Amino acid sequence: LVADLRRPWEKPPRPGRGLSPHRVRRGYRHLRERLGTPSRLPKTSTPGPGRPRGGKNTPAQRHPVATKAIKTDTGKAKGRKKKA
Repeated sequence: LVADLRRPWEKPPRPGRGLSPHRVRRGYRHLRERLGTPSRLPKTSTPGPGRPRGGKNTPAQRHPVATKAIKTDTGKAKGRKKKA
């Protein structure tokens, strides 16, 4: 199935012996081109709608910063005090 694709420094295989797994793997890419694939061609798609014509780019909405509660010496969590 696969032809022997030797490198210039490699010796030819002995008569009666098959190719090594590495040489078979090297020739597999040529076999794969001829075999093809059982899968279908991918479906064509169209680009999404995007921003409507005439619509403006608006900046993202800003959200308030979340703060964590601080543990006191008693081990209970207290809310963080805000600076005035």
